[in-house]
Amino acid sequence: MMHLTDLAIRSLSPPLKGQRDYFDDSLAGFGVRISHGGTRSFFLFTGKKKNRERKSIGRWGIVTLAQARAEAKRILAERTLGHHKPRTMTFSSALTLFEEQKYPSLRARTQRDYKGTFARHFTRKLGDYRLADISFDTVTTITDKLVKTPTEQRHALIVCNTFFRWCVRRRLLLHSPLDGVDMPKPPPRKRVLTNEELVKVYRAAEQQPYPYGTIVRLLILTGQRRAEITALRPGWYKHNEQTFELPPDITKNKREHFVPLGPLALAIVADLPEEAALWFPCKRKNGNTFSGFSKCFENLKADLQNVAPFTLHDLRRTFSTNLAKLGVLPHIKEMLLNHVSAKSEVEAIYDTYKYLLEMRQAMVKWENYFSALLEDCAGVNPISRDAAQLEISAVERKAA
Repeated sequence: MMHLTDLAIRSLSPPLKGQRDYFDDSLAGFGVRISHGGTRSFFLFTGKKKNRERKSIGRWGIVTLAQARAEAKRILAERTLGHHKPRTMTFSSALTLFEEQKYPSLRARTQRDYKGTFARHFTRKLGDYRLADISFDTVTTITDKLVKTPTEQRHALIVCNTFFRWCVRRRLLLHSPLDGVDMPKPPPRKRVLTNEELVKVYRAAEQQPYPYGTIVRLLILTGQRRAEITALRPGWYKHNEQTFELPPDITKNKREHFVPLGPLALAIVADLPEEAALWFPCKRKNGNTFSGFSKCFENLKADLQNVAPFTLHDLRRTFSTNLAKLGVLPHIKEMLLNHVSAKSEVEAIYDTYKYLLEMRQAMVKWENYFSALLEDCAGVNPISRDAAQLEISAVERKAA
């Protein structure tokens, strides 16, 4: 035990691993926990020894020592006066309520992602727990086993904490047991495919069955996100402008996005069914977009030789890097990628020009470059660069 002060908390040394608790000698059960990453969080133990319950109060720096101590005294006073009522709702029951109340406001893909995360990591292990009995250690014991996959570990913690914070707002919990948790930071991905690798992936995608192979080729040619290309439908393709118009409800930043197409991408679109509700549907579930990426990606990799491991998102990074090498202005490149950073908030207010012509020129410049790469392979007859220039000239004349 020790007398907790701000100076004493600041001077605590983090443990080499795990966490360490320091109890306050002036208030029973109250203390601060410090993790190996240096995070300091206040807690309070209540109840008898056999049924002790740990409550997270908040992270030091966000919550002051005085505030945390006052909150701890309030909780203890409620118990002493009999105002505290133990929670009886289980994790599974609360999760069902969460799905009913929260999921309708989420995108379909996010709903599937949340359901999968809970099913893989939490529902079976925490389902019968009362919410109030779930502590920081209860959850992190599960997520610590994901340490070898930091991206999955981080995502599991984020999804679970989103659920607990919702429980707090619904008064099912006083505090989230994950308040103050250290979120693992996965190493930033820097994979950019070489020109030779990119051609191999494109050629291998041509041999893959529809719709997966078509999706991969469009990812290479347009640099868009996988979810956005997968969700494409005929009504979003504007023939006169030769452009995809992506609605806000499927883009990551929830902004309408315009994607001009070059000749290679236009040739792919010309082969897609015009009367279909979705261009890339799921075979087993009517109305859903294609979802068999894991198995199809393994099949794609089996057809590739001398290509280092990569992900489909690496194709987007490769697209961006190549645009920069081709001299495309940074703000045009960012607009093609539909990044929020393409315009500041002030620019978005005062500059309403969509830069479609400049984006189209950048896209055709990329396809000219990529066509040249394809021409270096034997037996290839891509759309020529002269034809590409004719395509853009025709569109420019229409715009004029």
